[in-house]
Amino acid sequence: MKKIIAILLAPALLLSGCSFVPAYQRPVVETPPAWGEAGVRTNVDVAAEWWESFSSPELNALMARALEYNTDLGAGVERVEQARAALKIAGATLLPSAGLGADADWSKTVRTSGRNGSDTFLQAGVDVSYELDLFGANRARVLAAEAGLEGSIYDQGALELAIMGDVATGYFTLASLRERLALADANLGISREVLRIITARVREGAESEIDLAQQRTAVASTEAARAVIAERIKNAENALAVLLGAPPQTITVDRENLDGVSVPDIAPGQPSELLERRPDLLAAEASLIAANANIGAARAAFFPSISLGAGDLLSTTGFGDPATMVLSLAASIAQPIFEGGSLEGGLELATAEQRELAQLYLGSVLTAFQEVEDALAAVKYTREREISLKTAMEQAQRAYSLSLRLYDAGAIDFQTLLDTQNAQLVTEDEYAQAKLARLTAAVNLYRALGGGWVSSGEAEYYKAGGKGLVEGGGTGL
Repeated sequence: MKKIIAILLAPALLLSGCSFVPAYQRPVVETPPAWGEAGVRTNVDVAAEWWESFSSPELNALMARALEYNTDLGAGVERVEQARAALKIAGATLLPSAGLGADADWSKTVRTSGRNGSDTFLQAGVDVSYELDLFGANRARVLAAEAGLEGSIYDQGALELAIMGDVATGYFTLASLRERLALADANLGISREVLRIITARVREGAESEIDLAQQRTAVASTEAARAVIAERIKNAENALAVLLGAPPQTITVDRENLDGVSVPDIAPGQPSELLERRPDLLAAEASLIAANANIGAARAAFFPSISLGAGDLLSTTGFGDPATMVLSLAASIAQPIFEGGSLEGGLELATAEQRELAQLYLGSVLTAFQEVEDALAAVKYTREREISLKTAMEQAQRAYSLSLRLYDAGAIDFQTLLDTQNAQLVTEDEYAQAKLARLTAAVNLYRALGGGWVSSGEAEYYKAGGKGLVEGGGTGL
């Protein structure tokens, strides 16, 4: 057997090395020298478990659960396994194939006179075949499959980053909605108390029915706004449960507000580093590399294919009889002559697909730069907005408190009280939303930067069959 394989591999070793795969070059994209927002720190790595920077143990626990049970991530792991299997299939074409066969035949002769007879024939053999990859077609397909596997790994990383971002945003949104509901309840209680006071004053003739109607309108409006927030809380709870791979209403989240949540100071690094950070860009480049290899396979299809075969046959005419061994060698060659333009079309198709993917890659890089710039701007301006709204809220609360005392003393009319009450309701709710917007901006910046991206060593480890992206705590994207 070893002798047969050596016979088949010898020509391959002598003739291998020819390849029509174009030399790959990453498309040139104009990279900004620095991010547009001045004063940002650079050259600081984003932590792998970036969500821990928000200082919320409950969020950390939810992230761990999502990494383990999220159904989209589980499906993504299986897509990676499919890509690994495709690579194994493609790699098999570079090796000989061997088969074992055996035949047995027994016949009996019945004579009309004389002694009956029987014959036994036994045969066993090994067949080995190998296709010489003279022009690199099979190797090009293996290169494409390798790039496909690497791309699927980075696709999984991009999916994981998106899921983690959704979990963080969903968690903060739920906490913010609960905080806003508590504010709505408090303000509803105040509105009802004011309604009680006005009702009493109307009975005494100190206020008009118009003032009473206006306050009833304010109470009803607050009740309607509260109902909307309550519905959104249920929706947020259900969405978060699904992200964690659980049925709705089966996940308990204790946080009732955003108090104690830290807003991290995120260093974006250099723009040029983004090409190696973002898993979606790495996946897009892997698709481009695969398309580049497919051009080599399409070029090689114009040239002959040569197959070698060998067999080792052992036969005997009966048990205990001497055996005969036969060694056979064969070779075949196939050269395309006329294919009706299919070979040319195949090459043109592969080339056009490669050019398309190059343009898509360039577009993805430009979009990534835009997303980082947008996220940096959001981080900066949501912080400014939060500071301003906090001041506005504190002043509105003070104004309403003073107005209520003055109204009780008869120093101001009801419309002034109503105006200050509405201003307090609005600024308190806007401030709660501003805190959420600032946290969401930080999450979006982490996502735009690629999170704690997969290192090349981790990708190679997983490509070789190591732990999955979700097993053992995920990649930390």
